[in-house]
Parts: sequence; C-alpha cells; structure tokens
Amino acid sequence: MKARENLDYIIVLGAHVDGTRMTLALLERTRRALLYLEENPGTRAVLSGGKGDGERISEAEAMYRYLTEHGIDGGRLIREERSTNTKENLDYSLELIGSTEPAIGVVTNNFHVFRGVMIGRKCGCREIYPVPSRYRSWRLLLYIPREILAIIKDKIVGNL
Repeated sequence: MKARENLDYIIVLGAHVDGTRMTLALLERTRRALLYLEENPGTRAVLSGGKGDGERISEAEAMYRYLTEHGIDGGRLIREERSTNTKENLDYSLELIGSTEPAIGVVTNNFHVFRGVMIGRKCGCREIYPVPSRYRSWRLLLYIPREILAIIKDKIVGNL
C-alpha cells in the first residue's frame, strides 16, 4: 500500500525496546518512517513511546537515535515519551501536535495499522491515513490473534 504523500505529520507508534536495542517490530516501523521522511521533506514526525520494563531508554528515544543517525534532521522529530499503549500514543502525540486539523499518517506494522488509524479517528483526527510497515517474522502468527482481541477490547471500551 502506498502511503499518502506530503502529510503534515506522521505519528510513529512505539514497540518494545530490549535495553537500548529496537525489537524487529519497532525497527520495521522506524525504517518505514525513515523512508517516508526522506521522500517527504516537509513532513514532521512524532515518535511515540514511553519507557517500559526492561527498557533502558524510551521507545521514542530509540527511534530518534536511529532516524538522526540515518540523516533525518532532529528538528523534524518530536519525542512523545509518556505513552504505554496505542490509545495513549495517539492521545499524547495529538496533544504535542496541538491540533486535529493537520493531515496525519500513522506509521505502524501492517497487522496493527487498522487499529491505529481507527483509534486516531476516534481521537478526533479529521485527516488520518495509514503508513504501514512490513513485519516479516514467525511471530506474526502470535500478533494477529492478539491484534484481533485488541480490536474487540478497544471497541468494547470505546477506543474505536
């Protein structure tokens, strides 16, 4: 799926960090963000993810380091370091953006992008688009059923 070009912002959803090393899920999301930012120089990115158990740095910091090491100007990057789940990723990121008016892309793995975009709409985004990254691992067999359950839960609690 080709992402919409020249979005005002992309929100890159966090995923677990092992110490200071990105897991495959987070690395794939961050690589997709890098590609999008290289192709769309007017777009800014909110890197969204706090610091959980076993994480020596926040997910946002891990993404920031990767992107700046690969040539993205740190002035285009905003770190959101409080969130612990997808709903908080979007709530806190939109708070930093300061408006629901800009065109926003949600960067996350292909199995997670539907829920990310739907939660973003529920948070009030007027223009929100998927920017999916690939995820190639046997763990996808675990993540898809988990994602289905998360969609059901988010629908029940009103996040979707």
